[in-house]
Amino acid sequence: MKEEIRRELEALIQEQEKRISKLRGDYPLLDFNSDIEYAVYSYGKENRNYQNWLAKTKRFLSLNFHNDKYIKEFEVIGEKKLSKNQQEELLAILNAFLKYSTPIKNIPAGKITRKGTNITINNTNTQTQQQSQQQSIEILVKALEDQLSVTQLKEIKQIVVEEKGDLEKAKPKLIEKIKSFGENVASNILANIISNPTIWSCIG
Repeated sequence: MKEEIRRELEALIQEQEKRISKLRGDYPLLDFNSDIEYAVYSYGKENRNYQNWLAKTKRFLSLNFHNDKYIKEFEVIGEKKLSKNQQEELLAILNAFLKYSTPIKNIPAGKITRKGTNITINNTNTQTQQQSQQQSIEILVKALEDQLSVTQLKEIKQIVVEEKGDLEKAKPKLIEKIKSFGENVASNILANIISNPTIWSCIG
């Protein structure tokens, strides 16, 4: 790898390493090793800078590691919903390029040739499941945002935080809190979820 390319790649990695600490989440979901996972992540005011970095990095990889199969993987991960794991995966790929700069030739999607035999690999199901899960989360979040005020959402989040992300433990308090918002709140949230075309189509 040329020294100039190495320096540019190191600069891209360092830029994102500094930014990743600013990633913030909303709507706690699960507790993994005392680290709370969230339904929605954002860089706030840094979102535009992150998008610029992502576009710049894609261009850099395409120019300097032409036809390397991990460029496509970087692009696919970059299009996924923001999360800590997703951001760490992007950095891991860049660090791999830095350490092992020899391009790994891209093989046409779905096929690997071995001793004259074509083996078909289908990744469609996994990608479809990931997209479906993301869409479902977004529907649930929107249903909450449509019926609850910012203050009410913060009160719900605070209950989960106080229970250190243990949703089973927080569940009774969450039920009581939602009840305190009014008799129709829970039913309205449920109605919004059920009446969403995506959810409705899954109801047998």
